[in-house]
Amino acid sequence: MAGTAARRPGDPGEEPAEAAAVSHRRAYWQGLVTNFANPKAGVFAVSFLPQFVPQGAPVLPTLLAFSVIWAVIDLLWYLPLIWLAGRVRGVLQRRSIQRRMEQVSGAVLVGLGLRLAVES
Repeated sequence: MAGTAARRPGDPGEEPAEAAAVSHRRAYWQGLVTNFANPKAGVFAVSFLPQFVPQGAPVLPTLLAFSVIWAVIDLLWYLPLIWLAGRVRGVLQRRSIQRRMEQVSGAVLVGLGLRLAVES
């Protein structure tokens, strides 16, 4: 595809460089720092969780319990998702699959743009 080669450094037939191996500990800390640096997560928690504190219940312990429950639910959701991503990594790194995903996402974006243009 001639259009995509202009966006990538190197030869069009060149295979992408392998990502540097990152230890599990380093990946965990990078994710933790990224999450703490994301103000949206904190704003969401502060605006969403307090509405579920029962009247008369101690606010801080209840919010801390909700936060722990939220973290456990996230853990239960993301661990299988990460496992699945690891399993399909080899397939998703194929150049033909990446090209097809770019084509599909490009078509979706063009379709959304056309829809927006027609609605205006």
